[in-house]
Amino acid sequence: MAEPLRKEVERLFNTEQAADALRVSPRTLEKMRVEGRGPKFFKIGRLVYYSTETLEEWKRSRLRTSTSDQGAR
Repeated sequence: MAEPLRKEVERLFNTEQAADALRVSPRTLEKMRVEGRGPKFFKIGRLVYYSTETLEEWKRSRLRTSTSDQGAR
């Protein structure tokens, strides 16, 4: 496998790993994916992967300054 591609593959998380990183259950992450409200993902064949960048981007989009802050819509 070419070295640049190997580095990219190493930065991908499967559903269980991504759920753990986001502190949600894999089932919750799957449900968010189906509803279109979870982090962006790659689908390769039947497998789903998340990159470190998309997980971080999704977490940043949920950053709030107070409990009443609804965030950008």
